[in-house]
Amino acid sequence: MSVSARTIAGSFVSSRSSVQTQRINEPGRFGEKPFAQLVDDAFDKAHLKLSRRLRLMEEAQERKIGRGEAIAVIKAAQRRRAKQFKAESPTGLRAFGTRYAIFAAGYMALAIAWCVVMSLT
Repeated sequence: MSVSARTIAGSFVSSRSSVQTQRINEPGRFGEKPFAQLVDDAFDKAHLKLSRRLRLMEEAQERKIGRGEAIAVIKAAQRRRAKQFKAESPTGLRAFGTRYAIFAAGYMALAIAWCVVMSLT
């Protein structure tokens, strides 16, 4: 009782027509806003709060939009908003330099205060 390679290969491959996809830009069942518009409305300038992101993910699940598709729509909106509001994130070197400068300034202030205290005694 041998199984041919054709039968095995055919059983694992799904045809493109059998995969159903939900359109992101279609309105909800009861005339709600399309999901892409909900994502745009959830942003506060260039930022999306975690609570709003979780609500968007729940809404996507209710609308039977795939998790990956919903995340892709949110990421695309984040990139678009970052360009629109010119929100630049600090690079690793810049963030390190800022933190180091703050540390050095605090350390110098502490050292000067200690020297003043020691000179008064």
